[in-house]
Amino acid sequence: MFTNCNIDKTDRINRAVIGVLIFLAALCNMSRTFFMTVGAVLFVQSFIGWCSIPYILDKFKSK
Repeated sequence: MFTNCNIDKTDRINRAVIGVLIFLAALCNMSRTFFMTVGAVLFVQSFIGWCSIPYILDKFKSK
């Protein structure tokens, strides 16, 4: 499905760390649903190495 990474190693590490911290903050009942969603998305992006933001921005730029 996704054939190449569009974020580098530094961004992947940053997303993983921030994602885990946000996920842990959610476990401490800090707006649990929001933080868990954001944390999970960031962690998955760090794991697969693909971010949807550049793809979405390209779609808007082409219109």
